[in-house]
Amino acid sequence: MKRFLQMVLLFCLMVPFFIPAPVSAQYNKAISADPVGLAFGIFNATYENKVGKSNSFTLFGSYFTFSGGDWVAFGFGGSYRWYLNVGDGNKALKGLSVGPYASLGFWQWKGSSIFNDYSGGTSVALGGEIAYKWILNGFVIEPIFRLAFNLMKITGLTYQAYGLGVNLGYAWK
Repeated sequence: MKRFLQMVLLFCLMVPFFIPAPVSAQYNKAISADPVGLAFGIFNATYENKVGKSNSFTLFGSYFTFSGGDWVAFGFGGSYRWYLNVGDGNKALKGLSVGPYASLGFWQWKGSSIFNDYSGGTSVALGGEIAYKWILNGFVIEPIFRLAFNLMKITGLTYQAYGLGVNLGYAWK
């Protein structure tokens, strides 16, 4: 009986080695938006395209309100991402990514003009981003952090181009 139980145990331990692992879907494109940013007056939608085994580029469009709605802007930008293998075996569009990004914003002053002569202007920001993307049956969840530095000053506008959010969306082949 002892010999029989040893054989059953050995069989149970060996079975996983002979069953092929499910092939994980390879995604090449994703589209997402950040609903967390809406609480802070920012709407951001992002398109991502895989360009290599561990690389992708993104294009994004944004709408901002700042200082209680006195400043309003729309903008666009892009980034290049490297997906790092941190032991989880993930490749591009899944897992940890880092890379540079750039954005262009077109700002307009909507507040009172009694005590100032603010009109608006264009902002250019360069920086970096770090994100971690999960794709669950095509559904995207991506916490992201961006930090950038403004290269152009707009009179009366004092903001730092950084952001923390969670992109939600869809990925496909």
